[in-house]
Amino acid sequence: MKVNKGFKVFEQDPQGNLYALFIDKNTPMPVGEWLQAEIVPTKGFSLRPGFHVGQIADCPWIKGYDGTEAGCYKGRRKGWKRVFAEVEYVAENDYSKMVKGLPGKCLKNDLPLNGYYFFKEAGCNRIWIICDKMRIVRVLSEEERQAILKRDGYDEVAAYAKYKAAFEKRMNISA
Repeated sequence: MKVNKGFKVFEQDPQGNLYALFIDKNTPMPVGEWLQAEIVPTKGFSLRPGFHVGQIADCPWIKGYDGTEAGCYKGRRKGWKRVFAEVEYVAENDYSKMVKGLPGKCLKNDLPLNGYYFFKEAGCNRIWIICDKMRIVRVLSEEERQAILKRDGYDEVAAYAKYKAAFEKRMNISA
């Protein structure tokens, strides 16, 4: 089976169990097992069935404001934290060209069976890998995450800058 690697952020409970951030957020996601995505309509979110995986180990748009230049990842549930994991996803079929011709440039009622596609979110530079099967390889320590960002030449501070500015404006903080 052909697989590719990526990164995904999860919420981790005090016992170390992992959960999705938003869609199907109450179902535990075990490390080391192949997980099958389901079609789970969720109020407030566009319907794009499949696991959403990133190419980089950063999601600046979901960071919280803590006054630092890079922001912080805070759990939304008391005593929980957000963590990044290295994941693998099934890459037998690349649906990227096919979805470009669809309304919304994504699958709305189907999963990308035994495969994936790239989805660029409108109005921003976010590119998701949307796949039907994924395996969590391991949770990354913050030191490992930083080393990966450095290896990939990714500037976390620059990526967060516009979100930080929006937070400061909303909170009436002068820079």
